[in-house]
Amino acid sequence: MANETPGTVTDVWRGQSAERIDISLEDMRRKALKLETKVFWRNAREYVACALVVAAFGYYASVFPSTMIRAGCGLVIGGALFAVFRLHRTGAARAVPAELALRTCVGFQRRELERQRDLLLGVWRWYLLPFVPGLIILLLGLFEFTMRQPRASEHAKTIAVVFALTAAGCAVVFVGVGTLNRWAARKLQREIDALDRLEQEP
Repeated sequence: MANETPGTVTDVWRGQSAERIDISLEDMRRKALKLETKVFWRNAREYVACALVVAAFGYYASVFPSTMIRAGCGLVIGGALFAVFRLHRTGAARAVPAELALRTCVGFQRRELERQRDLLLGVWRWYLLPFVPGLIILLLGLFEFTMRQPRASEHAKTIAVVFALTAAGCAVVFVGVGTLNRWAARKLQREIDALDRLEQEP
């Protein structure tokens, strides 16, 4: 998903005098372009991942006879489509306008960093939670389908443990993705703070 951190602005003025920060318009445009490029490729990876999810779970829905499994697959596909829709709507890359002056360019970059930071901070709402209903129904459907197989009752405890571990693994992955995105958001906040210091210069 969604845990790529756009480029660092502080590299431009690291080591400069504490009394005054000097940065050129070209430096600022270069950093804005780096941010735009990283956001573009992050989103492109998410679009490809969504296409793979739709293809894979669409296939599963077509081969399993269980209504619950098919419903779970459909909800997972819906969650993936919703996630990329929100990503495209609120997290698409924006190019810095060519005519901006330095101060205006700094303000543009700050707004873009804030937008990407807020996107990452809200990853649970728009990226992770939309998958939860589908995954729960899918796992329950798979469990029910497995238990209907011949002699499955003889291994009921083992099957239950396997599905419980699978559910726990999904939860760990979700928490990990959420944590990585919050860490990336903190890095963006440091970039925003650096730009704030720059804008305070006369």
